[in-house]
Amino acid sequence: MDLTLDLQPYQLAIVVGVDHKVQHFIDGIAPDDPRIKFRLKFHDFLRGITGRHPVDVICEEAKHGAESIAEMVADREALRYRNIEVPMQRRAELGIPLGYTDGLGSEVSPEQKAKWNALHESHMVDELLEAFAGARAAVVICGVSHMLAFAQALRTKFAHIEEYDVTAMPWFDRSLP
Repeated sequence: MDLTLDLQPYQLAIVVGVDHKVQHFIDGIAPDDPRIKFRLKFHDFLRGITGRHPVDVICEEAKHGAESIAEMVADREALRYRNIEVPMQRRAELGIPLGYTDGLGSEVSPEQKAKWNALHESHMVDELLEAFAGARAAVVICGVSHMLAFAQALRTKFAHIEEYDVTAMPWFDRSLP
């Protein structure tokens, strides 16, 4: 029996930047609703990635408590999946308020927002690197604003990085909720 050891477990990391609205299907709407078709395009995009590459794991910054499209893809294809979004209890421990980037407006200084963002990203990067350990090809889905931080962190472990900004794709429709 010929046993060949693969001494380079890290080869390809794929960073997919999204507008979070595309990550979950909407319950109770008709199958021909444009919002469903829009999300099906994202589903097909992810299936295209997993069809082209031997993906081992999908990580995602997504709302806790609701099954995401990426989680469905991972389940269907028997891939490991981890939600790397900071859980509510950990947010409270770190002092990171919900909606700090959009809901608090001008009463919060840019410096404070940057501090919370750094704490948020640091937690997610730690989760991501742990989940990606030993993966040959891995996907992370995150808000577009986090793409750079994730790509930089992954360059320390993976030989190749691919980046996709879903919001820049021709099928992405900013007008749909």
